[in-house]
Amino acid sequence: MTTRIAHALLLSLTLGLFSFYCPTPWALEAPGPSYSTHSLVHIGGAKVYDSKGKFILLTVVSEPASLLYCFYSFFDPAARLVPRSQPDPQAQGGDAWQMHLSQSVSTNIALAYVMDQQPEFVKGLRVLQVMPGSPNGSVLKVGDRVESLGGQPLHHVYDLGEILSKHKAGDSLPVLLHREGKLLTIDLRVWQNGTRKMIGAHFAPALGLPERAFSVKIESEKVSGASGGLVFCLEIIDQLTPGDLTRGRIIAATGTLNLRGNIGAIEGIQYKLVGAQRAGAQLFLCPKANLVDLKGLQTNIPVVGVSNLEEAIAALNK
Repeated sequence: MTTRIAHALLLSLTLGLFSFYCPTPWALEAPGPSYSTHSLVHIGGAKVYDSKGKFILLTVVSEPASLLYCFYSFFDPAARLVPRSQPDPQAQGGDAWQMHLSQSVSTNIALAYVMDQQPEFVKGLRVLQVMPGSPNGSVLKVGDRVESLGGQPLHHVYDLGEILSKHKAGDSLPVLLHREGKLLTIDLRVWQNGTRKMIGAHFAPALGLPERAFSVKIESEKVSGASGGLVFCLEIIDQLTPGDLTRGRIIAATGTLNLRGNIGAIEGIQYKLVGAQRAGAQLFLCPKANLVDLKGLQTNIPVVGVSNLEEAIAALNK
């Protein structure tokens, strides 16, 4: 009797291993696991705020199907077997690169939004480059943080135009700036360059934080591709602002994001809708261009199509 049981167990183990490793000409597409972005996004060097709800990152399983995966597809109504295509050697590593780029864009767009909504978050403008021919080329240095111009604080590059419009070319304006840990007061001249009045340098907003201490790290070892751009951006904004974008809800969001804040279509949107329902989401934000792909699909949660970050924020606050 003991020998029969041992043989049965050995046979079961052999069949299990065979099913797991046996290749097939098919690939499995199905809803993948979901992750709370709060556990994936880590912000350092700045005050962060907790939310009562959470944002959900959705994933899609798309990989060669073993015999075991083929059996699994019969039990998951959302899973689908498709003909297996040959991998493109030139595309290897492309998903990881897209995810890295997406994270960078998400961080930049989120910070730009926070700076626009909370000017006090910005403490001056950082000098990126001094323009050739600038009358201030001998006094400004790359890396300087200009805190005020003519006695007025600087929170945005647009502030420069408003201040300079009230002065004539050649006027001298006092400037308060930080350079290599020292606070300096210097004078800059208004430069008439064609039809524009300017300082003669390219600037970018500077955070009112120790730049070396401030950091945004996104853990994405388990996911790839650029479809997490929107949800990562929303998570960063939510952590850096005192309001609660989730309003206590579980929010699923997906979509690519470019440097203009526009949200692009993704593949596998139907799987992500199922994943959102399985994760208990109470709202699903997706690219407006993907709404046509969801026609006719049954869902028990509101689906809102958005084409840019502003529309996504408005949908959350509605």
